[in-house]
Amino acid sequence: MKFYTEFIVMHEDGPLPDEENFCPSFWQAEDFDSDGDYYYDNIDGRWTNLALTRRQPDGRNSILNVNTFREQRLYEPGTQEVEDLGRYIAYQKEGRYIHNQKISAMKNLAVTALAIQTFDLEDYREFLETVHFFLEYTKGIVVNFLDLDAASFKEEFLSDPTT
Repeated sequence: MKFYTEFIVMHEDGPLPDEENFCPSFWQAEDFDSDGDYYYDNIDGRWTNLALTRRQPDGRNSILNVNTFREQRLYEPGTQEVEDLGRYIAYQKEGRYIHNQKISAMKNLAVTALAIQTFDLEDYREFLETVHFFLEYTKGIVVNFLDLDAASFKEEFLSDPTT
């Protein structure tokens, strides 16, 4: 079974974590590919896209995509996927998240989409751990599912239901 999940996180703008913090095992895989603008010079961690692929011999690859749209940009987005995230900033400005004080209080906004396509449950779990890490790092809120912060995301997706 193939899994696809995307979480949209609204957060205040700032440098993103080092790219190797996103699904660290992908970077260590024997056969992987990375692409994006995370390696650009003089952007101080304010990159906009990262694509990682862990290749499998059977073709059942795991693909992580991270895209960030910033209210105050150093350069215009290079992909439509990044540009499309701008609508979430418009939603915040229009008051769509007025029910959530943390989102309403955010200034100098950025929106990051983290998405995984995988057949591998361990890769899926690592993706969820990466989203949790990102929420903690940015103090962001998932805006496309239950307005989850890092603690509530961990409870919803990473806690052991048997305890």
